[in-house]
Amino acid sequence: MADGRKVLVIVEATQEQHLALERAVITSEIKEPGSHVHLSISVDSEKTNLSADNENLYRDDHWLNAIMDKLKNAGASFSFELCWSNEWQKAVLASAQRFQPDHIFMPDSRDEKKSLFSNQQWALLRTSVAPVTIVRSSEIKPRKKILAAINIQKHDIPEYARLNEKILIDGQNIAKHYNADFFVVNAYKDSMHFPDCQKIMKISGLPSDRVHAEEGDPASVISRYAKEIDADTVLIGTMARQGASALMKGNTSEKVLSKIDVDVIAYS
Repeated sequence: MADGRKVLVIVEATQEQHLALERAVITSEIKEPGSHVHLSISVDSEKTNLSADNENLYRDDHWLNAIMDKLKNAGASFSFELCWSNEWQKAVLASAQRFQPDHIFMPDSRDEKKSLFSNQQWALLRTSVAPVTIVRSSEIKPRKKILAAINIQKHDIPEYARLNEKILIDGQNIAKHYNADFFVVNAYKDSMHFPDCQKIMKISGLPSDRVHAEEGDPASVISRYAKEIDADTVLIGTMARQGASALMKGNTSEKVLSKIDVDVIAYS
């Protein structure tokens, strides 16, 4: 990850703690000096009570200055914009189009009453041209174990090969810069679809004890192995879709997100 990376951080205006910002600041401080952080401050209307009696909708200069101070204290170059569009995903994508980030950090906004992500958040994961880190853990610390989930069985299909390559290269780079251990997991549905582990080792450059292949539901296999090795970051792919199909839920990516509590980096 070269100097001068451009990082887009999504700041949910109704929240007091900004985990995505804290992760981006640590990333800039530890491994990416010279990064520029651009804040997209907004409210996801699907996840937020927009009535006037919601006190969290009212923000003042103290709230904004606290965010600015965090970046100033880190010595980070930064800029910001505020947008109150009810088309949250389109607004973030428009911001990304203008800023052209290398990476996007998004806070996890799960609650007990609503789904894991709003439709607009899920659409962002499906359509973003840059990897999106969903910051899940309240304990922000350097990464130690990186797990990349790939689908080698479909590696002959160009779009899957491209996605596998992006995940593996980025995972290797993250592991290198954090001096972290790197692992790869590949699920398969039955013995007829057993993956070519030699091929995984060849394209990943990993020894056999860092490559895990297991029969079963992909989300269950990935989440179980992530917990087994105590991974703190999981890289997964979300096949890009357009229009209404971009909002479809229930696939492997969302199931993985629902089963683990560590940071997830999504690639489309």
